[in-house]
Amino acid sequence: MARTGISMQITAVDSEHNLFCVQDVFSSDLVGQVLATPWLDMPWERQSGQENWARRRIHNNAISWLTQWDQELGQSWTTIQQQLNIKLAPYSGTAFWVDEPGFTCGLHTDGELPGSLHMPWIGAGTSFYWYKDPETLRYQVPSLPNSGYIMINQADSTGFRKLIWHGMLTPVPQDTFRLTSYTWLPPQ
Repeated sequence: MARTGISMQITAVDSEHNLFCVQDVFSSDLVGQVLATPWLDMPWERQSGQENWARRRIHNNAISWLTQWDQELGQSWTTIQQQLNIKLAPYSGTAFWVDEPGFTCGLHTDGELPGSLHMPWIGAGTSFYWYKDPETLRYQVPSLPNSGYIMINQADSTGFRKLIWHGMLTPVPQDTFRLTSYTWLPPQ
């Protein structure tokens, strides 16, 4: 399905140019489908490497609109590369995570993971910090469907990689859940 007048916006959150606010990534039709999905009834497993987290990775083969998602994000891949002045490997898929009540994610960096597009659809967005200190808030991702962040975590030409501290320190409230989509941005 073709996108209907949506123009993705990518804006640097500060002068570091390694963290970006992203908005209007998907068509309104697809946003409606994402929000109408019965996420708690979907088949799932624990995310590899996060087996002890209160996080469900939804089975992509159970998502009826995934082809449209892949098509729309694939169409935006060139825009992402152009606006961020980076070369990415071809789009290879997205994980959908349902974080259960009580879920938190402590302050951390992503090590050598080169980059990601992470969007909160239901529930709180990720918080970014200047240092490994929750008193040094750098940016709070808004809790808005069809928005999120792009983090570029690549070393410069000298091999230096600036630490990008982030986390979700406030637990997911009881009787609710947090839904996010996570897309890896591997370099070419």
